[in-house]
Amino acid sequence: MENRSSNVLLCVFLSVLFFLSSDIAGAQDFPTKAITLVNPGGAGGGHDLTARAVTSVAADYLGQPILIKLMPGAGGAIGSDFVAKAPPDGYTLVFGGPGWSSTLPAVEGLSKGPDDLVAVCRINYGKGIIISRPNAPFKNLKEMVEWCKANPGKLVIGTTGPWGGADLAWKVIVKETGIQGKVIPYDGAESVMAVLGGHTDIAIFTIPTCLSHIKAGKLTVLALLDDKRDPILPNAPTGVELVGYDIPYKMWRGVLAPKGTPRPVIDRLAGGFKQMCGNKSVISMIKQFGDDIQYLGPDEFTKVWREEYGTHKELGKFFKK
Repeated sequence: MENRSSNVLLCVFLSVLFFLSSDIAGAQDFPTKAITLVNPGGAGGGHDLTARAVTSVAADYLGQPILIKLMPGAGGAIGSDFVAKAPPDGYTLVFGGPGWSSTLPAVEGLSKGPDDLVAVCRINYGKGIIISRPNAPFKNLKEMVEWCKANPGKLVIGTTGPWGGADLAWKVIVKETGIQGKVIPYDGAESVMAVLGGHTDIAIFTIPTCLSHIKAGKLTVLALLDDKRDPILPNAPTGVELVGYDIPYKMWRGVLAPKGTPRPVIDRLAGGFKQMCGNKSVISMIKQFGDDIQYLGPDEFTKVWREEYGTHKELGKFFKK
């Protein structure tokens, strides 16, 4: 009887060893064909430009090209859902972002988040800023909050739609301060144009889109939405400095794979992307977009991603009471 049990255990051990060996062997050969990176956003945006810049040198480090496949729609849910259902072999990936990879799944139960996809790496993120016109009755975020309390409901905010990055940041301010305002949704950078045109009082967007207007003196930065100041805008204080709490707006860009993708394949992909991010031509292209590389490997990125997902989930519960 003991011999029989020992034989069963040995068979189980050998089976596990076989599958582990198969995964490792497969990863050593991976990739043997082109990889598809699905972009759930539109053509020409920050996600698209970043994805194309990084993958332009993929063949040099992975031995195979990475092909960009645009699959926009439903706030990014279409592309994310497509990849989540793909074979977990490393050949179909999605270029993740906070909207379709954190907020939608956390708040609306749509698209796919960290329960359905696994992190490969983060490439970078765009830092958010709160902007207004120079003639606004406030010069920074703290003054804006005080003005709103003295003038309830008068502030007009331009966002990129319900639960978009800008709307989410505004919701954090509302939750923390209790102030209110009139929210008007715009399509992308139109919210910046609305501030310039005097149709709204503030907008929340990334630095590159607003930088030329800031340098020209047409826009004022009320706060930088990051954990430390940015060399590009050294005089812009962070939200934490002004009001004592963090306001999340990190338009990150990262690579995600279907759940169940073998770890050796994830590591192979992550290593390849890390080398791509260190390529001088890629760094130069990213800088031209007004961004920097902020690479994170699978484990670090998973932690950051899950923390963001949890924050957005709690915020969703607060506003759906």
